[in-house]
Amino acid sequence: MIYPFSPGGRQLEPGHWFGPVAVLTVGSVVAWILFAFGQPAPLIVTSVVVAAVVAVWYSPLRGVGHEPLHAVHAGPDAAPAVVVLWRPGCPYSASLRRQAARENLRVHWVNIWRDAEAHALCRSINQGSESTPTAMLLDPASARPVVIPASVSGIREAFAAGLPFGRA
Repeated sequence: MIYPFSPGGRQLEPGHWFGPVAVLTVGSVVAWILFAFGQPAPLIVTSVVVAAVVAVWYSPLRGVGHEPLHAVHAGPDAAPAVVVLWRPGCPYSASLRRQAARENLRVHWVNIWRDAEAHALCRSINQGSESTPTAMLLDPASARPVVIPASVSGIREAFAAGLPFGRA
């Protein structure tokens, strides 16, 4: 499988780029239709800018908050950690990220489109699906991660279960 940011260079995975390209195409068509009907330039420019912003939001290029999974495993403290597997454009992941930030919960965010190991782990946990967000507790002493509910309450319960850390 080819990943968007594999070590061999940037390679585009068709399944992850179809949505952003479709949004840009629709935005361009709308702009041309507006232009053909003589609409004002600010409206045309706005439609193109909105399409571009939405396309970038859903593209693999958006890598805000990515931490490689192997870095979480090999951390200096080697303590259990709460990890959330996410992907760009997932509204549920974005919502969970905002809620966790509001609660000051220490969570490691791993972008499955940038990390081959995380992508494989996500697919193995979700029976072949790339369902995100997928939250789990990674314990260096355990062979498999413990899947926890992908919610603030699920993360809070994992912290309350006696983990050696809590709030940031």
